[in-house]
Amino acid sequence: MNLPEVIRKQLEEDYREGRLLPGQTIDEKALALRFKTSRTPVREALLLLSAYGLIDIQPRAGTFVRKLKASELVAMMEALGELEAVLARLATQRIDAQKREELMTSLQQTQQAADNNAVTSYIEANARLHEVIYRASGNPYLVTQAKLVRLRISGYRRQLFAAPGRLAQSQQEHRLVVEAILTGHANEAYELMRAHISAGGQAFADLILTNEF
Repeated sequence: MNLPEVIRKQLEEDYREGRLLPGQTIDEKALALRFKTSRTPVREALLLLSAYGLIDIQPRAGTFVRKLKASELVAMMEALGELEAVLARLATQRIDAQKREELMTSLQQTQQAADNNAVTSYIEANARLHEVIYRASGNPYLVTQAKLVRLRISGYRRQLFAAPGRLAQSQQEHRLVVEAILTGHANEAYELMRAHISAGGQAFADLILTNEF
């Protein structure tokens, strides 16, 4: 992996973890010092992130973490719901014994985090659960599209999961999806996953209406 890719991946991780926030200014000089390099690889990494829709590069104004409009967030959640619903249906049809075990383990981990109201742990366990479904689907193209949408909204998800009662609700939705996958009900898994993501979209809309974004 070349240096611009290394920088890109680290900045993506910073965004997921809340170390880079929507609207925040990107300091090229500080990044060059951080990665012990010239500004050229930093600029290449930022161009890649701009192509992914994570960074706004504004001539003479600066470089910023892109701040999504409310309409964009809602539209992305709608698209993610359709993508993940198809992936859940495919996973139901294609899941093997090993991934069944992984899926049950992931569900136990999200349950533990939800019971403890541990937002960070829940976000991590949630990502693992969805990753198992992605791999079980056997469709890397759809997975790539879903992951790109998830990356673009990840800077907002911590606030979403911090909403009162959201962890418990999300976990109940997970349980129903996993049950449908493990019992071979592909169409039910599709509908339940779409409903799960749609519930997250509604939670986004509620936060937007209360001026949390």
